[in-house]
Amino acid sequence: MNTFEKLPKQKQIAILDGATESFADKGYYGASIKEICLKANISNGALYKYFTNKEELFLAVLYKCQEILVRNLYQKYTHIKYSLFHTVKSYLEEIIKIHQKYPNYIKVYANLGSNNVEHFLTDLHTPFTKSANYIHNMVYEAKANGEILLDMPENELSFLLDNYFILFLNSLVSDYHDLRFRFFLRMKPEEKLTNKRKIEFILGSITPFLVKTE
Repeated sequence: MNTFEKLPKQKQIAILDGATESFADKGYYGASIKEICLKANISNGALYKYFTNKEELFLAVLYKCQEILVRNLYQKYTHIKYSLFHTVKSYLEEIIKIHQKYPNYIKVYANLGSNNVEHFLTDLHTPFTKSANYIHNMVYEAKANGEILLDMPENELSFLLDNYFILFLNSLVSDYHDLRFRFFLRMKPEEKLTNKRKIEFILGSITPFLVKTE
């Protein structure tokens, strides 16, 4: 157990929350140790007692992001409760709740695809592979239940759903991804785009693959 893990849980959370706020606001390279320490209410010396460098701290934040998503999202939807349609709808609604509760963590997570932080994905290969398996299991179960209308391989439908989920999550923190939804929905500039409408659009696009809808 390292020095950081020996801290009381609330202290760990305070440090990670402060660091995450800085990374979400300024990005990995823009966030300074000084700013992180101010937000976490600790000294520079204390921070370096817990982490070797900023990269190690950022990785701790990314693991926390993954923990939040596994606990609050992936594990809840490993299995289908009613139907795949219902599960996808609930999954998307859950993403909204998680973003409302952990906005900075979700913003940091959403920025993982940028060129500036891609090299961190090597360290996160195993946990992110596990998260993809949750979606694959969901689709596999739906196909076994006879819910998939077309003879579509599980990996292809899983990939499609995963991209929908990522695009939806990104649209909560990025104007660019919100604009992509507006474009494909053929919305006028004065029209208001809601999360409900985005969810309806996604559900409408997967309906042709399904035997039953709700």
